[in-house]
Amino acid sequence: TQMPLITVQFYTLWRQYLGVDQVSIEAESLEDALNQIDQRYGAVLKEKLQARGVKVDGKIQDFSMVLLNNTSVRNLKESVLKEGDALRFFPPVMGG
Repeated sequence: TQMPLITVQFYTLWRQYLGVDQVSIEAESLEDALNQIDQRYGAVLKEKLQARGVKVDGKIQDFSMVLLNNTSVRNLKESVLKEGDALRFFPPVMGG
């Protein structure tokens, strides 16, 4: 069986830092998709943030706001992906 093709979109600072606004990946589960994105972009993003004096830990999803079809992934523990799903990454909302 073929894995669903999903769209991954980066916004604002993440788009600027990564130099990419949208990629397509094949992933069966939310966890699989997040791992792929972290492997591909996590280190780059950490480097750029650290260059600006921002220290982040963990994987990309730990220091990003991530939405799957407009629902925060923090509310989705187990999520099977389907063709055409959209995963969106934003910088965290910095509250004061």
